[in-house]
Order: sequence, then C-alpha cells, then structure tokens
Amino acid sequence: MSAPNKSYDPVAVTALSEGEVQRMLDGALAAIAAAGDLDELKAARLAHAGDRAPITLANAEIGALPPAARADAGRRVGAARATIRTALAARQDELE
Repeated sequence: MSAPNKSYDPVAVTALSEGEVQRMLDGALAAIAAAGDLDELKAARLAHAGDRAPITLANAEIGALPPAARADAGRRVGAARATIRTALAARQDELE
C-alpha cells in the first residue's frame, strides 16, 4: 500500500481557471449589453448573476480548493462578479 500523493491536487476546478472566468464574464457582459428592455435584462441577470449562474456556481467551488489556490481564485471570481453587478446596474439605468 502506498502513501497518499501529496503533490496531486484532486480538486482541479476548471470553472475557476482564468480563461473560464473570463469566458463567463464576456458572456455575461454581452448578454447585458444586448438586453433591449427591462424584461430581457432580468433574464440576463438571472442567467449570469442568479443563484444558478455559472459564475455563482464557480464562486461556490472556491471553498473546495487547496488553501494556497483560494485567494487567487477568490480575487478572480470576485472581480468578475463585481463587474457583472456594475454592468447590470448601469444597463438598468440606461433602460429606465
């Protein structure tokens, strides 16, 4: 029986990679910009900032990361979520 491999990270969370977070952010910003009325903006909000949105689910995965990786992933996801919230608020002001 061998000892556990301490260098292996079983929690390689793809949703938290820099490229994937950027892809989610780009998709959210495009949907927000494309919203032509408040109903479309509400749909974009649910799809990209709601409880089941990919960025929200990615945020929930941060706790599963090893401690050394949490800070970097947390900053990356937190910044993307803040950008999405700001874009939603700005677009709502424009549409109202």
